[in-house]
Amino acid sequence: LYWITRGQGRLTVSGITRGYGPNTALFIPARTAMAIELPSQTQGLELCLPPDDALHFPEDAFYLRISNIEAQASLTSHVEKIERELATRAPAMERALTGYGLLVSAWMQRELARAEGAILRERTHRLAELYAEKMEAQFRSGRGVAEYAEALQVTPTHLSRVCKEAAGRPAHALLVERIMHEARRLLRDTDMPGREIAQTLGFSSAAYFTRA
Repeated sequence: LYWITRGQGRLTVSGITRGYGPNTALFIPARTAMAIELPSQTQGLELCLPPDDALHFPEDAFYLRISNIEAQASLTSHVEKIERELATRAPAMERALTGYGLLVSAWMQRELARAEGAILRERTHRLAELYAEKMEAQFRSGRGVAEYAEALQVTPTHLSRVCKEAAGRPAHALLVERIMHEARRLLRDTDMPGREIAQTLGFSSAAYFTRA
């Protein structure tokens, strides 16, 4: 859950790009293809939530501009209290975090109801969403755009055109962006050697991965 309090930029979720501004809540479920621009003037909070069915988080991504001042203050308060719990590590921390998680979940449900379910989706861009879903599941396989297009029963040209309309970038650019994001993550967060990362991400050789 991203809570943007200042600044503006662009967000791509499931192959669809749109702008965001101050007081925007962005919820991105696990295993959802996404990319977010965070210019230097952007400020906000990022909350990583556990995959706990008991917390009843939404199944779909959403993008909401929160105009209600009380709702803005409420979400900021919930996230800051979670941050304090994690910092102090007081007794019963896990129980307190579960409670705050439920409050965040309730906040989401209320704001979605207030916005009448403003889900981040456009019917005309369903093909881009389907491509993003397949790409997120298979981007480590070394498959190219032509193979994704074949699986979606469209031509590579048509798939790229739809992606360009939905995300501002063709299908190949979205695929490369996702692979490179994962490469950077593995280089930064793990001890895996470049050769192993190249193999994991479907590169034909370690040398090609290094050049990329």
